[in-house]
Amino acid sequence: MEHPMNQTTRSNLLSARSVTAGVWCALCAIIFAPPVLASSGGPVAAAIIYFLFSPVCHQTPERSFALLGIPLAVCHRCCGIYLGLFLGSLMKAPWIHRSPPTRRRWVLAAMIPLALDALLPYAGLWANTGLSRFITGLWFGIPTASLLVRGIEEFLNEAPWQRFALGDSSFRKASYE
Repeated sequence: MEHPMNQTTRSNLLSARSVTAGVWCALCAIIFAPPVLASSGGPVAAAIIYFLFSPVCHQTPERSFALLGIPLAVCHRCCGIYLGLFLGSLMKAPWIHRSPPTRRRWVLAAMIPLALDALLPYAGLWANTGLSRFITGLWFGIPTASLLVRGIEEFLNEAPWQRFALGDSSFRKASYE
């Protein structure tokens, strides 16, 4: 018979993955909504969505994908990040979680291309494109989501109510496999 803690751990991972995937999926749908809303008689709703995303994205039309001739709620890079967060939350990537140094390397590996694509044009060394911005955002979002899902799962596994409910008063070490 399987130990109740192992069942809870697996259940918490599934819950963390499902919730984060659902949240990122909803945000991706909202990003695509303004062009549809604006073209179907809902310009106020579209404007509200643009306003809600404006603190996190510059929303420059020439740096954004368009649907029905109308820009999405975020730019190429942010679109890649949000889509990457959604896709990454669906993936099981245990190699990212092996140890704290491995996780740090993955974070750097995800950030460096994005930072270079954003900063090298200012030095005149690179001319980024909509595709490069989207791909580097996607590359950043996928491992970031995997780390986020794992962090939520570890939080749920280590939460005091879990230990109390299972009669376990000890502190367990997180598994990285």
